[in-house]
Amino acid sequence: IVFVADSQSERLDANIESLESLQNNLSEYGEDLEKIPFVIQYNKRDLDNAVDRDYLDQQLNMYGVQSFEAVATTGQGVFDTLKAVSKQVLVEIKKRDSRHAQ
Repeated sequence: IVFVADSQSERLDANIESLESLQNNLSEYGEDLEKIPFVIQYNKRDLDNAVDRDYLDQQLNMYGVQSFEAVATTGQGVFDTLKAVSKQVLVEIKKRDSRHAQ
């Protein structure tokens, strides 16, 4: 999962609400963000009203997962985000394959 948070200060409450909703929805399916591939992307980092990244991490990154700054309109940080979550997915697939091979 890539959780894309809007870095604008006025969107912080909506980001928190969206993350809580994601956690609740996953829980209904017996899943947990701590146990699945998960990264956070802080988008719109180029805007003047972007919240400090450390503060965003304090508010949204309770699991200490990898987080990335991005500007989607230019592509900045997008590939890094995709690469990180893809790597996590591959690691998870290898783990599952090794458990099934035993």
